Amino acid sequence: MAVRCKCPQCDGEIVRARPFESGKLACEQCASDLTLKEMRCVVCDETNALTRRDSVHYWCLECGFTQTLYSHLQSAS
Repeated sequence: MAVRCKCPQCDGEIVRARPFESGKLACEQCASDLTLKEMRCVVCDETNALTRRDSVHYWCLECGFTQTLYSHLQSAS
């Protein structure tokens, strides 16, 4: 599962399997360099609402929309 958010510059939806590793994220549509705090929630559209709870959980402080990132976890074989 990937983390979804909206770009505050162009209103495009950004979907990342490994978001925010470098602290910044480039929007694919307008090429703006954005931080996690600049992103907007895909549900309530609030700016500065998306926060990281731990290494795999992100949630919106305004509406409570929770996202879980599983893509970086590797299965044991």
